[in-house]
Amino acid sequence: MTAEPLSDEDVATALVGLANWEHQVDSLARLAPTDRVAEFRMVVAQVSGDARDHVATVETPNGVVLRVATPEAGGVTAQDVEIAARIEQAIEGAGSQSTPDG
Repeated sequence: MTAEPLSDEDVATALVGLANWEHQVDSLARLAPTDRVAEFRMVVAQVSGDARDHVATVETPNGVVLRVATPEAGGVTAQDVEIAARIEQAIEGAGSQSTPDG
């Protein structure tokens, strides 16, 4: 059973509590600074658990972009928002406040 994508309005509402995340077409994204790449990847692995296939990391000159998505849903789902919230909660203690645009 495929999860239903959230409406743009529902995603915008969810992002109120996830200030370091952005809605990018069919995913949520957050930048991890380059000096913390290994730490962020460990955090992602720990908090995503069985939903690891929902999270991708892409290295850029500004850091690593974390993307959370459910590809088969064609948009952001409630589970994606929950995963992003768990990632954010886990990395808040690390003191990083970057967005995907740097």
